[in-house]
Amino acid sequence: MSKTIRCERCNRRYRNQGDWNVELKGGLPVFYLCPACQTPEENTQAVIHEATLNYHHTAGGLIYGTPKVD
Repeated sequence: MSKTIRCERCNRRYRNQGDWNVELKGGLPVFYLCPACQTPEENTQAVIHEATLNYHHTAGGLIYGTPKVD
């Protein structure tokens, strides 16, 4: 049974739409933010990460980023 993903701030349910952010600690998701609840700074950070990092998942479920190389 999978856990329902909800916004940490407004409790909106994730429905595979919009640019949601996930906060990771030690490679594990801590919380999620819907587009409406993200601050401009959080959105900017996500855009920078998306442009500069490739994200990977380990077999154990950890998420980590490696720098994008041209």
